[in-house]
Formats: sequence, structure tokens, C-alpha cells
Amino acid sequence: MLEFNMQQEQTFENLIQEARKQIPLYTKEWTNFNPSDPGETILENLSAFSILQQAYIDHMPETVQEKIFQMAGFKREYGKSARVLVEAKNVEEAVHIPSGQRFRIGDMFFETNRDVSLMGNRVLGIYTKWKDEISDYSFILDENYPVSGAVFTDQPKAGMELYLVLEKKVNPGDDLIFHIRLAKGYQRNAFEGKNMFADIQWQIYTHRGFVDVRCKDGTGSLLNSGEISFHLPKQEAEVFTELPQEGYVLRGVLKRADYDIFPKIDGVSGFLFELWQKETKSICYTYSGKEQVIDLYCDILEEGYVQIFCKESKDGGYYLYEREVPWNKKGRFYSLERLDFGRYRIRFDKENFGYGPGNFENAVKLVAYSEEMMRSYDLGTIYGYDDQRVKLPGNHIVKESFSLIALKKNQEGENEYYFIRPSSVKNEELQYELLENEGILVIKDAADFIDSRIFLGGCAISRGAEGNVRIGSRFEPVGYESNIIFTNPAAGKGGCYPEDIHSVRRRLIADLRKHYTAVEAADYENLVRSTPELCIDKVKAVRDDVKNQIQIAVKPVSNKPFPKLSEIYLDAINKRIEKARLLTVNIEVLQPVYVPVHVQGTIYVKSHYEGCREQIEAVIRRQLDYISTERNFGDVFHFDDLFVQIESLACVKYIYDLSVSLTNQLHATQKGLDIQPKNNCLLYPGEIILELNTTE
Repeated sequence: MLEFNMQQEQTFENLIQEARKQIPLYTKEWTNFNPSDPGETILENLSAFSILQQAYIDHMPETVQEKIFQMAGFKREYGKSARVLVEAKNVEEAVHIPSGQRFRIGDMFFETNRDVSLMGNRVLGIYTKWKDEISDYSFILDENYPVSGAVFTDQPKAGMELYLVLEKKVNPGDDLIFHIRLAKGYQRNAFEGKNMFADIQWQIYTHRGFVDVRCKDGTGSLLNSGEISFHLPKQEAEVFTELPQEGYVLRGVLKRADYDIFPKIDGVSGFLFELWQKETKSICYTYSGKEQVIDLYCDILEEGYVQIFCKESKDGGYYLYEREVPWNKKGRFYSLERLDFGRYRIRFDKENFGYGPGNFENAVKLVAYSEEMMRSYDLGTIYGYDDQRVKLPGNHIVKESFSLIALKKNQEGENEYYFIRPSSVKNEELQYELLENEGILVIKDAADFIDSRIFLGGCAISRGAEGNVRIGSRFEPVGYESNIIFTNPAAGKGGCYPEDIHSVRRRLIADLRKHYTAVEAADYENLVRSTPELCIDKVKAVRDDVKNQIQIAVKPVSNKPFPKLSEIYLDAINKRIEKARLLTVNIEVLQPVYVPVHVQGTIYVKSHYEGCREQIEAVIRRQLDYISTERNFGDVFHFDDLFVQIESLACVKYIYDLSVSLTNQLHATQKGLDIQPKNNCLLYPGEIILELNTTE
């Protein structure tokens, strides 16, 4: 099938030329490119059809394109605020951080989305236990002593135990977030479901002994750096005294230990809390009407622009209440008292004013605006025509934080307000689409809100991928000064802007061109290299047309010097290949073979240079190292390259004699002074015998 470049505008002539260039790649028999040839006629018709199809798609409304792409299984990716885990240091006494507390890095804001209590708790020690032997790995916690610890040794076994000793007692039912950083050095493919290598059961020590803890383990049982979220049981934690350091402990028991790479922990950070990158310009809070007094924290209230709405019955909308007036007047009023920075108390008094929120959920709405948003919170009138577009005061809006307020008259002629979220599906409600990137509302169905005024409710702005801040950034709290240091032990994640329709289209085209059946050797290499959960270092596939076979040599990443493929690796690779191979093609996955190359020679060096032997041996080891360099299976070793590299060293006068040799030629053959490894063979430096002379 001829492939056309549909990712950019094409003319008919260009499309014909591009197709003709591809013809020799598919057949050598088609040599007549004159207009009289029937093949040319077919090609011209297909090209014309392709141009018409492209033009039709280009002029379709985005909503229609999006539905077509959804039918093909491609949905537009929504925008997300970056999420950062933050650690608090120098906490000397209990500190409460309210929901909505803002933190700043430069001109970028991050906010909490729930209340956080900092108790100054920390991890005091890290220990492992195997049978009756206890090992101390607490040095991992020392930031001034950056040494990794192989907590399960270099031979992990089922039954090994890992202890995290906590300084202070944790409360039953609490949620704790830890981040465990593993030593760098390898890249593991993404997980798909439960990992195949290891399984750790986490527990906490209570008066009933160790009790299982529900957790979400983002490390894959210490296969990757990541976070672990613990949900503690209802039992009270107790001090554990059987370790060199007493304290409250979380214990991880290794249930399965088939690690391909034994874990080396680089650092442990505990008692983290979430921050989300966004800058709230206006915020909408919802409260129950059961309480006549509401305490809240909202630093936007410091700017003084607040509106409070109450629903007095479950049917109908909300009424706008006003700030209190003298007590002898009846009406819809509330009182607002400032307690501290960002801390306020709202009171309703139905007995004195005659009006108040109903005794049910969601009866009170409080909307606070920044000064910037207060100047532009009135968005205009809904006229009722199709796809009316309304410009919002800002771009890159966080969809989850957005709400719209619509005003209309009820049967008594009173103003009623309705709070409507994006993509509402209630038939009687105003329905609109939020274009977050452009900051535009598209009214899809005005329902019975024609001629209604609309106002901005909640609105927050995101910085997309910019919020994925690097490790070790420092966050400054807004509104107060503190000696507490807030830093992130892991980079921010997830921040992105919403995907536009053109990006969806490009993904669809790329998917259409993607090979789901492996044909060429490179297809098999890509399949093996991307096998989920595995760490693949080198892979080479070679096609044998005589045997109708594909031979694939694979070297896994490992802590061991000459790693082999385990049964887990072989099973995972074979299962992945089986889904994509041609039925008539046989596949053989080959174990890597490692062959040493010995070097012997006499070299004259310059007398005034130091470290000559070390420099020469370094060149030899680098040239012969097929294990840790980019050299691959079967790459020919050219003796001339080694000779030139040594001769070009500043310390070398000249090479008198130099030779390389193999112990045996079962997996590699020597042709002259060059060496040809087999397709599953990797060379490495063997014995190096050098005689260095400074005088002739």
C-alpha cells in the first residue's frame, strides 16, 4: 500500500510525485509511468480522492472531527494541573495547613486541595531483617552522606523484612504518603497491571502485633522510584522494641522476590502532602445549610470581593444574600467576620432576618473573587443562537475548578441563580463546552436560560507542563512567614495543556502507519525493547530467510557483570512476540554470550608523561567493551580502530607490536586481526599484557 503524507497540506501534483517515488520500494515490474498506463490512471484517481478527503476533513467543524476521531478510538486528552509531593522540614510543633493554602515558586503558584496537619513526624531509621539477623541501613536517610543501600542484599529472598522506624505516633485511619528513591542507572518499561518480579506486603505494629496496611505502591515493590500511599487501619500504633532503635514502625514483608535487578534505595522521604499547580482567580465553596455558622480559610477573601448565595428550598435556584444591615430590618442577610489572615466566619440568622439557607446539603454557595476577576466576572447575556461563544478573562483554565453562574427570574419575578458545571447533562440546565486553552465558553443548549445573564463562578489558571518542577524546588507559603522548609523529593508530574484537535489527528495518522504485525527485523527489536516491566539493554534481531526464522539476541539490564535472560524475561518476551509475529515465521530468542578478547603488545611511550599504562589500557577496554557501551551484538571489532586510538594518545611515541586473540572461536571468529562476533555475542576486555618502553 502506498503511503501519503497527510500530516501537512498537499497538492495533487505533489501527492502524485510522492506516490511515484514509493513505487520502486514495492515493485520493480512497474516501469511505465506514462499517462496511458492503467496503473497511472488508478494512481491519479486515488490521489484525487485523497485530496478531496483531506479537504473535506480540514473544513469539518472541530466538534464533528472530534466525534469521528472518537469513533476510531482516539479521544482528546484533557488538560491537567501538575501534582507535586512536598516534604516539610524543621517542623517543631503541630501546624495546620488549610485547604486552598497557596505556595509560590517564583511567579508560579501551587495550592493544597485538602486540609493538612503537620506533626513534625519523620523517619528515624531503616532496618532489614532476615531470619535473626538485623542490618542497619539508616545511613540512607543522611542527606550529607549520599550512599545507596541494597536493603534486600544482592540476593533478595522471600521472607526478608524492611522496617521504617517513625519518630512519632500516627493516628488510626490516617493516610500517609512516602516517596522512595532508588539508585539511578537503568530505565524500566512501564507497568501493565501487577508486576511479575516481586511483591511486598506492608504492615504497621499495633497492640495486636503487625496488622496489614492497605497501600498504593507506585514503586512496584521497589522496582522503580515512586510514592507509596498508606491507609492505616483502625488499630492504635504501638512502640516496637525489637530493633536497635525503638519507635513506631511500618514493615514491608517480601512475599515474592524474583527481582531482575536487586533494589538499592537512595533516599526515603515521609509524611508528604500534595500540592497542585494552579492559580485560583475565583473560588466557589459549597456548604450544608444545617449549620448557621461556617468557618473557612480563603486567602482570596482578603481582597474583599465575596458573594454568598443560599438555597432556601430544594427546588429552584439560589438567592443572593447581602452583608448584614441593622437588626430591625428583614431580608436575606449574612454576617462576615475576619478572624485572621484568610480565616473568616460566616453567620446566618433566620430568626432575626426572616431568611436563611435550607436545612439540607449544598444549600450555601460562597464565591470569592480576586480584584482582577471582579472587574470582569460579568460574562454577558445568553442570546440562544447555536454555539454562542463567550470569552473568559483568562486562558489555560482548570476545568475541574470552573463553574458558571446563570441568573434568571422565577415566577414571582425574583432573581434566582444557578451554578452550572461544564458539560452538564441535566436536560433542564444550561449546557456549554469549555475550551480551556483558549478561555472560551461555547453555549451548546441554552435551555430556558435565553436572555439570562451569566457570571463567572470558580476559575483557576494552570501553567501546564511548566508545573512539573524539578526535584528539590523550594516552595514559599503565601500569607505568612515560617521557618519550615517545604521542598519536593520528586519532580512534579502530570501537568499539561488540553490537547487540540490537530494533535488528535496526528496521533490517529501515526497509529494508522504503525505496524501491529512484525515483519522486518527492526519490528521485532522494537517489540522486545518495549516489553512492559522489563529492563532491556541491548537487542538485535536477524532474519534467516533459508530457515524462515527470526533470531533475537537480548541482553537485560542487571547488577550482575554477565547477565542472562531469566525465565520471567523469556516468557514475557515470547508472549509479546507471539501476538505480533507472522504465523509462518519461527522465532528464537537467544541468550547473550560473552567472549573475552585478549590484548598483547609492546609500545614505546614518552618518558615525561605519567599514567601512560592507565591511558592505554583505558582505550583498550573502551574499544573492546560491548557490554556497557553502545556496541551491539554481532558488531565487528576492527583492529585498525584500536591501533589508531592508541597511537593518537599524546603519551605514545609509537606502537612496536600489538595483537588481539580469542581463547576459542566458538562464538566469535578472528579474520586476520579483526574479530566477527556471532549474532548473540558480546565482546569484552580479557587479559591485557603490555610492555611499555621509553627508550629504544
